Amino acid sequence: MNAPHDERQARAVEKILSGDDADMADLTIRELRSQKENYLPLIENLAGSPDPRVRARARMLLRFWAETNSSAEESLFSGLQLRTWEDLEHLCWSLAKIEDPEIDLDEGKTYLDELGRQVEKNLPQRSISPTDSISALRQILARREGFRGNLDNYFDPSNSYLHRVLQTRMGIPLTLALVYLFAGLRAGLDIYGMNTPGHYLAGMGGVIFDPFHGAVVMSADDLSAKFGTERSAWANPMHMRATPRETAERMLVNLLNSYSRLGDEARHSRTVSCLQMIEESLG
Repeated sequence: MNAPHDERQARAVEKILSGDDADMADLTIRELRSQKENYLPLIENLAGSPDPRVRARARMLLRFWAETNSSAEESLFSGLQLRTWEDLEHLCWSLAKIEDPEIDLDEGKTYLDELGRQVEKNLPQRSISPTDSISALRQILARREGFRGNLDNYFDPSNSYLHRVLQTRMGIPLTLALVYLFAGLRAGLDIYGMNTPGHYLAGMGGVIFDPFHGAVVMSADDLSAKFGTERSAWANPMHMRATPRETAERMLVNLLNSYSRLGDEARHSRTVSCLQMIEESLG
């Protein structure tokens, strides 16, 4: 929802808040939660409305803003560490809570736990090569659970939120790689991200694979063709291994691009603040 640029938009918000359609009113309130800067004057005015329904809903929104006035973002980045993939997962859940304050995070965490158990059960009993482990991940995540790239709506911001990707089973390369990584860590696998340009990949034991395309293993020839580089550049791909911090920053930049495309200035500004706080917290 964009800022109320004219009186007609303001009246439209008031009409929704006064209406009998509780679902529509609830959806509108959820949208307004992230746009305090744009809508605060209007909602403060509506909080004094003679219509009790408008007044109650406007005051509920004002209470929400007051409770989060201490800045959820600042709280999120207080004591932030991004040394491990577990730290990055914690950041993902915190970002989910900022975007969807009422979300039950335990649901997503439990699902990842179960994915990890299923991957572990699917691993060969004897010596395990990286390709065997990737095959086990592929069998559970891509084939059974249906995790795949969102080709139809690639730039949807939901593709950059871990909790939404777990719900829809669709995402962009980076967040799908994180699903594989977090599930793999739960299964005892040493998976890492690959900070490849324009298309984030994942790796294990020097073997590179693409979670966006069903966890297909990529050879040096495949990588050379995809990224337009010499084949020799991929003889030792570990120079492209991503750190948790690099991955966090890239994830937030993806969100910035999505919000910029949508013209969502409030969420864009919020994401810029998150990036700035990472820099301030970690140097």
